[in-house]
Amino acid sequence: MRKAILPIVFILATIGIFVGYISPAYQDVKTLRAEAAEYDQALDKAKELQSVRDALLSRYNTFAQRDVARLAKMLPDHVDNVRLILDIDGIASKYNMRTRNVVVTEEGGNGGGGNAVNVVGPDTRPYNSVVVSFSVAATYEDFKRFLTDLERSLRLVDLTSLSFSKRDGDLYQFDLSIRTYWLK
Repeated sequence: MRKAILPIVFILATIGIFVGYISPAYQDVKTLRAEAAEYDQALDKAKELQSVRDALLSRYNTFAQRDVARLAKMLPDHVDNVRLILDIDGIASKYNMRTRNVVVTEEGGNGGGGNAVNVVGPDTRPYNSVVVSFSVAATYEDFKRFLTDLERSLRLVDLTSLSFSKRDGDLYQFDLSIRTYWLK
């Protein structure tokens, strides 16, 4: 009988050790292996992204700094209202004009300002815009030259409204609004 009990005790002890220690430890090892596989995938993806980033960075570095600066001025990544107004005022001063009554209105999510568009869901445009309204007093010829210079400036602008009225002599009062853009 003693010979039969000892193997049964060993079998029960083996089952107890398996259920109490080996099985939970094996499950932990399986979980850790799955996590390690996920981390390996993430590392492979990070290496791939790093190589793409390095390729794009080397391509970016081939551009002349002057061209990059011009591109940043044409479509900046933030709005600088003061710089924009100073640039417009600088163009106007070439023709002995002064900008007056400057009002800056940042566009809302619908991008339409006064003429709203029905937009369903969030705004997914990669850019935003701002409307700058101001007045200048000038002759018609000077105003045409001012608009030509504004059109040729590096900054993207759209003329959204224009009205004028007669002032003294050959001077006119021009009230205009322009829209300019920047990347989000």
